[in-house]
This record gives sequence, structure tokens and C-alpha cells, in this order.
Amino acid sequence: MNEIAFSGFLSGFATAYFALHAYQLFRRKNSSRLQMVVAVIFVQWALFNLKDFILTMQDYNDKTTQDFITLIDGTSLIGYTCLIYELIRPCWATWRKVFMILLAYVPFFILYFLRPDSLIIRCYMMCLFIAGTVIFLQWFRQAKQYIKYIRDYYSNIDEIDISWLQVVAVFFIVCQLIWVIISIVRHPLTDCLYYASSIILWQITLEHILYQQPVVMETSHFTVATEKKDYAFAEKVPMIIEEQQLYLNPTLTIRELAKHVGTNRTYLSDYFVHHLHTTFYDYINSMRIEKISLPLMDKYPERTLERIATESGFQSISTFRRSFQKLKGITPSEYKKQMKKAI
Repeated sequence: MNEIAFSGFLSGFATAYFALHAYQLFRRKNSSRLQMVVAVIFVQWALFNLKDFILTMQDYNDKTTQDFITLIDGTSLIGYTCLIYELIRPCWATWRKVFMILLAYVPFFILYFLRPDSLIIRCYMMCLFIAGTVIFLQWFRQAKQYIKYIRDYYSNIDEIDISWLQVVAVFFIVCQLIWVIISIVRHPLTDCLYYASSIILWQITLEHILYQQPVVMETSHFTVATEKKDYAFAEKVPMIIEEQQLYLNPTLTIRELAKHVGTNRTYLSDYFVHHLHTTFYDYINSMRIEKISLPLMDKYPERTLERIATESGFQSISTFRRSFQKLKGITPSEYKKQMKKAI
């Protein structure tokens, strides 16, 4: 199989991959809005790859056609933007925003149509690079707020955490670099690398968005003053949590705790952050480990970590391992080994 034929095969495979998963997401029962956003993005990518497959079969290699392909492929930034912002701002991605972003591409298509020139393509790619950088930096700042928010308000963040995006971001950067190389070198092997990396990128994304739950951040969370306050409920918080064993609730939120304490969740979150110098997430998970996990591991060393995590109020073994290592400096498995040696 020669290089062009292999490139055609991969573009056809990628077309089928994105089309099939888009169809499955649209047909999925009780699909979330985020999943529908990804389904639309998959349709976009299926069309991109179908276009490449057709051009490969027809062997269109003239410069003008390749430049138009570059112009079209550059619109993939719209899909990336919709995905990353929809993750931290549910309902952010709308057809109106897509249309407004698409308008920014129109001048380049018109200019190149009127005067096909490689200078326009270079300016286009430079603008895409600048726009992508600005979008990513703005998103990164808001993502930090999002991560702080969920750790301040939730004790279980498995289905609302976006740390997996770090891996996706790396693949995104890799894909974009490959795309730039393709636009300059225009060789079938670089096309193959791009198809393969894009499938890996979206497969990782797909595996996570199937379980991702939306969280709407309230602006009041970011307007709380940071000066030291007199928290009237300070002594009640640990007492209520321990007496009622609220930490055993895997889905405990700060809103529920605030009801028990008799305050509002924003003020209570401020208490954890500025008085205890921790987050609600870390505080509750530390109590789960100190009050339940460690005694269970000491008393019943034969029990599995999965069972100990569940009995301690953790919803997943991964959260248990992360929290345990953060608190004790070693993993639960290492702790159990130390216990066995001490016996």
C-alpha cells in the first residue's frame, strides 16, 4: 500500500469513526447537552475527513485546492472552543456563537477567492495561532476558577472534574502542530499522522464526556470578601459533621452541610478557605480517611481498598487513592504494606 493509498484509507476510517460516534451520541437515550455538542463536533470532523477522502481518491494536489483545504480545516478551532467552554460554562455553546465565530473566517475566504496568494494563507494561519492562544489562555483562567469552585462546594468531583483535559490539551497542541506541518509540507505521511492523532484525541474526549456532569458556577462564589471574619458557626462545623457522620455521604455537598450548620454555602465555603485554609473537598475527604479508612485498615488489613473506600464514603477508588496520598504522603497500598511489616 503506497503512501497516498494509506492516507486515503485512514481518512476513510476517520470519516467512519466520527460519523458512527456522532450517530451513537444522537441516538443515545438521555444524552446530555455536552454530549450533543460533541456529537455536532463529530459531524464536523466526519465532513472534514470525508472531504479529504474524496480529494485523495481524485488526487487533487494543485496548490489552490490545497490552500482551500487549509482554509476549511482551520474552522476546526470552532469545535475545540465550543467543547472547552461548554465544559466549564454549561450552555455556552450556541448556534449564535458558532455563527459569530464563523464570521471571522469569512474575510479570509473572500480574499483568497478574489486573489489566491500564499501570503493570505500565512496570515490566516498566524491569526488562527493568535486566536487559539488567546482562547486557551482565557479558558485556562476560567478553568482554574471552575476547579476551585467544585473543590469548595463538592466532596465528590469524579463526574464534574476536568483534570482529564490536561491530556486532551496536549493532544490538541500536537494535532495543531501536525496540521501546521501538513499545511507547509503537504505530504501523505503527515496526513496519516494527523488522522491518527485526531482519532486518539477525540476518543479520550469521548470516554470522559459520556460521564461528565455539568456544574453551573454561581457568581456569588467569587464576590466573597477575603478579610478575616468572625464565623459564629465555626465550632459547630466539625461537631455536626462528626456526630451525624455526614462524611459518609458520597455525594455530600456544601449546600447540604450549610443547611445542617444554619448558614449559606458561600459563607461556609469562605470559612473553609480563609479560616481553615483548605477546601470543602479536601476537608471532607480527610475526615473520611482519618475517621474511617485508617481505623478500618488497621483493624481489618485483609479488606480490599475498594471496600474500604466505599465504607469510608468515597464514591470511587481513584478519589480515595488521591486523597489518601495527599493526606499521608503515601498510597493506601504502601500504607498497608507498612502495616504488614509492623505486625
